[in-house]
Amino acid sequence: GDRAVVVECDIRSAQDRDRLIDTAAEHGQLFALVNNAGIARMRPLLDETVQDWRDTLETNLEAAFFLAQRAVEHMRPHGEGRIVNIASMHGIVGLNNQGLGNRAPETTPGDRGPVRESAYAASKGALIQMTRDLAAAVGRWGITVNAISPGNVPRPDDHQNPPTTTNPDTPRPPQLGDKMPPEVAQALAMQTPLQRLGTVDEIAGPVSFLLSRDATYITGANLVVDGGFTSW
Repeated sequence: GDRAVVVECDIRSAQDRDRLIDTAAEHGQLFALVNNAGIARMRPLLDETVQDWRDTLETNLEAAFFLAQRAVEHMRPHGEGRIVNIASMHGIVGLNNQGLGNRAPETTPGDRGPVRESAYAASKGALIQMTRDLAAAVGRWGITVNAISPGNVPRPDDHQNPPTTTNPDTPRPPQLGDKMPPEVAQALAMQTPLQRLGTVDEIAGPVSFLLSRDATYITGANLVVDGGFTSW
């Protein structure tokens, strides 16, 4: 049967990226790359730092480009390949906390402004545009490059992270990986025309499609899989 190989790496490291691609290529023709790794840090607007931005852009955007660059080197001689970048609906529309109540406050203690994920949104918007640019560049070699922008999709292993603040009067802003409270999930679902959240399988399906022979004439596209959230 099929066999999967796990390569532990830090995709911000050029050496680790090279090792990842080279390891994959050892198992035969490198046909596909899915850039799915990413981070998000939600902060009060006035508390966002330069390091927050650098870490987020380096992980979500820079690493995706240079992994694609290395993958193209292997795909080009074969005259075919697929690259899928996992973006986000937040690369298209701004984060809307309305209707989420005090679980996603518009203001924070000390009036440090609304809780945002500006660096994440910027990185995903740039990833969508990078997808278009790469598609235009590598189409001549039979390589397609597309993006998928998921909507609200809880992770199956969501868990409650412990607070990282030492001040009990200053709640830690929500982080990627925090367990989604039921009332927040319900509010987000009601903001979606299908009135429910998505599932991981509903993202995996479109990824499989873009990697398949059924999608050979699709490139430079951004497939929005958000239950209609951005159609309002």
